Amino acid sequence: MWQVVHKEYYLLLVLPLVVLLYFLFKRKERALATHLLLSQNTDILRKKSRRAKNILRLFFVCQLTALCLLVFVICEPFQLKTWAQKWTEGLDIVICLDVSESMDATDLTPSRILAAKQVIRDFIKNRPNDRIGLVIFGGEAILKSPLTRDFEFLLSQVDDIRLRELKQGTAIGMGLSNAIARLRKTESKNKVIILLTDGDSNVGSINPITASNLAAQEGIRIYSIGIGESDRVLVPIYAYDAEGRKTQVIAQVPSYLNPKLLEEIAQITKAKSYMARNTNGLQKILQEIDSLEKTRIKVKPMAEKEDRYFWPALFATLLLLSTFFLQETRFQKGRLRNAV
Repeated sequence: MWQVVHKEYYLLLVLPLVVLLYFLFKRKERALATHLLLSQNTDILRKKSRRAKNILRLFFVCQLTALCLLVFVICEPFQLKTWAQKWTEGLDIVICLDVSESMDATDLTPSRILAAKQVIRDFIKNRPNDRIGLVIFGGEAILKSPLTRDFEFLLSQVDDIRLRELKQGTAIGMGLSNAIARLRKTESKNKVIILLTDGDSNVGSINPITASNLAAQEGIRIYSIGIGESDRVLVPIYAYDAEGRKTQVIAQVPSYLNPKLLEEIAQITKAKSYMARNTNGLQKILQEIDSLEKTRIKVKPMAEKEDRYFWPALFATLLLLSTFFLQETRFQKGRLRNAV
């Protein structure tokens, strides 16, 4: 919508209004011709033709319109264009996944590790505006993917996770320390670690509580998730016979989950801890974390003023020039004939 800078200049519209009122009270053609703004073509009136009268009236209306447009130009018309500038403030998230041998247990369908990989894939696909990294740990911790938005690469690294590739054990403190190292120097204001494990910390040189305190100092929240049943579970154990052939034995082993440790880790970093007893429960936990750690969308109202006086000024100029040249050229012949 068009607006004007100087609304007070609208008072100048009184001038063409006065001229119009004068014309309405002076309906004689000679008076009309006398008060044309740009010419004195009184000779045209001598023809006493209806066509001449209509032409003069048209010139008069055009000149009044041009005068109104010029007043509008003096008021400095403009159009205010508004829009909203949006940008996302994504999170930096590191998924810290336990890949110890017990993650092969089948109390989750089809197994703990396969269920964890599936929910991680779904979580990644739902976070297009975040940078996500991946750390795995057993008796040691390694980086599988740095913080990235290249989700094709990240998902390929998730698919590439295999059990029994690292030293055996559950070094939760080392896994957390590796994840913290990826986050502590980033510029993001929102940093999150998602810890998934099915055991207690039993190896490693770094205590999980020490790592949690370090995370708290860096403003990193740790969501801890315990995976598996609390009772004994079935775990495939692989061995090699004397001839080097790989054999599989299904063993029933106790659960080593430590819910108190996971809860303390989450409390220190002002996050939450969870226990996933089945695949559906694990999926719901990741969905809840996804809802808690929303990507922030910032909106900044923007406005730009664009001048709109060009077209009214051009139209007014064309009206004035056209009426002037028509009066001074087209009807010049009529004056010459009358003179003869």
